[in-house]
Amino acid sequence: MNALVRALETSQQHRFTLDDVLRMQEAGILDESARVELIDGALVEMASEGDLHSRVKMQIARRFILSAGEAVQVMVESTLRLSPTNAPDPDLYLYDADLPLRAVDGTNVGLVIEVAQSSIRSDLAFKAELYAEHGVRDYWVVDVNTDTITIHRDPVDGLYRDIARHVAEDTVTSLVLPSVSLRLADLPPIR
Repeated sequence: MNALVRALETSQQHRFTLDDVLRMQEAGILDESARVELIDGALVEMASEGDLHSRVKMQIARRFILSAGEAVQVMVESTLRLSPTNAPDPDLYLYDADLPLRAVDGTNVGLVIEVAQSSIRSDLAFKAELYAEHGVRDYWVVDVNTDTITIHRDPVDGLYRDIARHVAEDTVTSLVLPSVSLRLADLPPIR
């Protein structure tokens, strides 16, 4: 192992906060349209998903907006502040509309959804752990390849204790926002 590699492995790395990232965007150092998430203080490039992913995400968002009404706020690809150094951009997250957006965090967000096409492994493992560590009570992974929804609930010590997989014909309802439910089979054909 060369000296540079050893130095990098043993040196302190700077961890960014969300406020740092916002200041970098304001200063023009980081493009606001950059497809990055803040994970454990590092800027991580988001996976590029295809048309199928985009269509399913928007169909789900539209369904939630129409069904939940004014009581629930639906955010699409928007930053979710979990901690000063963890601010992912889930495909969708929903919260009680009475909460101001700046107050929404892992403990009071109603539902977090990742729509997965090529990112399924990361969404079921890494992202699930991240959301569980920050107290997200209801996390869904919609797998567009298999038309299934994997529901993660009851986070304890950084892991979900209740994980269930549902097929397209099953209706799943949010644990925290009971007016929000989804049945993949009811979405318009996407293939």
